[in-house]
Amino acid sequence: MTFVNTWKGDRITLDFRPEVYRELQNKYRDMNLLVSDLILSQEKLSKNIDLYNINPYKDVVDKGVYILSENDEKLEIFPERQLALKCSRGQIWAENLRKQFYRSTQLAYDFATKLSDRERHLLEVCPVYLHFQSHRSSEFFKQVLWMPRLEGYIDLGQEREGLNAEFCQVFKIPSVEEISSKSQFKLHLLLDRDRQRQLLKIQTVYLFKRLHQKGINICSLNQKNILVSRISNNSYAKYILIDLTTDWFPPISPLYNALNYLLCN
Repeated sequence: MTFVNTWKGDRITLDFRPEVYRELQNKYRDMNLLVSDLILSQEKLSKNIDLYNINPYKDVVDKGVYILSENDEKLEIFPERQLALKCSRGQIWAENLRKQFYRSTQLAYDFATKLSDRERHLLEVCPVYLHFQSHRSSEFFKQVLWMPRLEGYIDLGQEREGLNAEFCQVFKIPSVEEISSKSQFKLHLLLDRDRQRQLLKIQTVYLFKRLHQKGINICSLNQKNILVSRISNNSYAKYILIDLTTDWFPPISPLYNALNYLLCN
């Protein structure tokens, strides 16, 4: 099965989801025209980063990575018009957005083939549509990942009650109340002044473990890359995973997940 279509030319590499590639073939007979339109769109954003910025978190280590909003009124090749562009200046310590594109695509396939219908109904991977990479010195952004903009979501760290009852039941994860009474986590809660944050971190390790047991390994899973959307007066919640490549900057989620894996039984 083909997950990705790739085009290369004039020091530019484009990676597409197949459905996006099929759509652009109907509109663009010459791929160089698409490249020109992508560059124009990205140049507009690079000159107004503060205006288009939708990242709720500060870039404290100056990785040169931005999340910018774009309303697709020209390309018309994506399933959604409201887009989020993850843009990187290509600094050596920044994450590789092409790797994230391929990782997200593979995980979407893994979810489709390894999770049950009920599990997939509750948990998804954020779609990725297109990855742009330039090796030209003239481009401000060296990598750009095109995705749908997710509106009406909060990250799990803002959800005081943690994963909801239905999600916990389906994935066999204890509630935050149950975790708080488990003896193996007493030291965690004693050492962390932010008790609620620690409870959510532990609950996330449970999800990491449940997915790992199904053959889905997401080392950097943490409460900031689990987005929650409540529907119908809190009776139903949808969870979407974002930014799923391994990040070794603090809080170093892969290390936390590995160290606490055996405690989450």
